[in-house]
Parts: sequence; C-alpha cells; structure tokens
Amino acid sequence: MAFGILIDVPLIVGGFLLMFRFRKKLALDILRVKLPPLALYLMLSVPLIIFEEQIDCMPAWCGTVAIPPTLPFILVEMLVLGGIVLWRHAKNVSRVTLYFSIFGVFWEIFLGGLVGAPLIIIALLAPYVGVGYAFISMLPLEVLIGGVKTPSDGKTVLAVPSFHLCRSLSLELDELQF
Repeated sequence: MAFGILIDVPLIVGGFLLMFRFRKKLALDILRVKLPPLALYLMLSVPLIIFEEQIDCMPAWCGTVAIPPTLPFILVEMLVLGGIVLWRHAKNVSRVTLYFSIFGVFWEIFLGGLVGAPLIIIALLAPYVGVGYAFISMLPLEVLIGGVKTPSDGKTVLAVPSFHLCRSLSLELDELQF
C-alpha cells in the first residue's frame, strides 16, 4: 500500500463506487470519441491500471517507477477479456465485472501478490483485490459493450437514451432556423 490503509482503501473503493454510480454517463461521454470501442476500451484501461497498481504496488518497485511493470500483463488480461466479451456478445457489464474480479482474486492467490500468504491474510485481502479488479474493468467494459456497430456502415454509434437524442435534435433544428 502506497499511502497507508486509511488513504488507499477509500481511494480504490470510493473510486469504484463513484464509477459504478456514474458508469453509464461516463461511458456515453467517452464513446463520443470517434475510435473503435475495443481501442477505447484498451486506452481507458491503461490509466485505470496504472492508478490501481500505484496504490496497490509491490514493495520492490513501489514509489520508484512511473509505469508499473505489471501493466503489460494486466493489459493482456484486459485484451483477452475484451475479446471474450465481443466473442460471446455479453450484455451485462456487472456480471462480466464480477467474473473478472473472481478471476483476479484467484490470479493473485496462485500467481500474484498473495502467493504464499497465510489463509487469514488471503481471506482479509480477497474482497479488496476483487474490488481492485472491478475498478480497472467496469468502466472500460461499459464502453466496450456500449459501443454498438451498425450493420449498414460499420461505424460505431453512441447508444444514447431518448432524452439525449431529443435534446440534440432540437439543438440541431435551432441552428437551422434563420
């Protein structure tokens, strides 16, 4: 933990809760960028991974590097997750995030920072590790699933609620008036 438990835990848990609450609005704003959803998904994952890894850093490199050495590995995990989501045509972001969080807990127990930790430590840290994996995956998944391909022109469209659509149409009509 970079700043101590009283700062680190609220940063990740609070950030996750804020992201959970505003994920659809944030995803709609992010999807306005004219890039394919998979590219946006990966680009959005990078700063979230860096932020989360800087908070939950390993003692060997904590505070000494700007880009964590775990970034490529977690980015590959995110790429595989994105591929599975696109392949399976997943629609429920919360369910995919939950599965990825469970995967992340097992990853950390068997290959990551919890290898060899006593069972009581694993039991105490497993929920926090799960929230960390949910933190890095929920908003990018919302962007990936929210970006819809139109079959006619192949462009990414923004799946907007009807009130946003009506508001934007009225603004365009107002601009056309002389």
